[in-house]
Amino acid sequence: MSSHNHSPGSGGFHDAGSPHDLAPLYAVDALDPQERADFEQHLAGCAQCRAEVEDYSEVGASLAAGAAQEAPPELRTAVLSAISGTRPLPAEEVTSLSDRRRRRTRTVLAAAAAAVLVPGIALGGWALGVQSEQREQEQIAAAEQGRENRLLAAPDVTTRQLDVNGVPATLVVSRDADSALFVAGDLPDPGEGREYQLWLLEEETPIPNVRFDGGDDVRIWLSGNVADAGAVAMTVEPEGGSETPTLPLLASAEL
Repeated sequence: MSSHNHSPGSGGFHDAGSPHDLAPLYAVDALDPQERADFEQHLAGCAQCRAEVEDYSEVGASLAAGAAQEAPPELRTAVLSAISGTRPLPAEEVTSLSDRRRRRTRTVLAAAAAAVLVPGIALGGWALGVQSEQREQEQIAAAEQGRENRLLAAPDVTTRQLDVNGVPATLVVSRDADSALFVAGDLPDPGEGREYQLWLLEEETPIPNVRFDGGDDVRIWLSGNVADAGAVAMTVEPEGGSETPTLPLLASAEL
């Protein structure tokens, strides 16, 4: 775009290098009230700015049709950055005023479109991510509930009560289902660098099993060969677990 001399009354334009640079902002309604009033005063005596506003408004209308919304604060920054980043044409290149104006229009409105559309795309992606995570959590919860229901429906299901340093806990066991669930509420934290560990006792040999922390609602599935175990024991072990139990035992129950 060719440069202009500043006209009188343009002193209020402090964010752009020239009142003419505010034409794209005026076209997409991104000026504050004082700047808008100052620019309209300038516009009345500037035929080129009126032509530029018309150009910007025509292309901006097509953007608004696809994403009608109030101009975000980022729009102003994007448009002014596009203006300041527009390179002047080489001196030897002869280009008509209308061609230069169209070229600048495309540059500025591309920035404006990005400012309007990119946040919407990001928001849409975030919403899809949240929905996907919610579905995954629902599927996990449904699978867990189904597993518990199958254990409780087993013909030989039994429960064993444990006392973990004064905290009541329950072991739900089915040999037929080869499954066992440890349940406790308000189980205290085992301490820094330590964790709880369950053990299956097979012919009096302790087999290391699952490890876990405390919490308000602890529900831990045992792994391994539950059907052949004669008892379950619980200890506190160093973080990472142990191959042999650290005495004393916190709790134990015969199966």
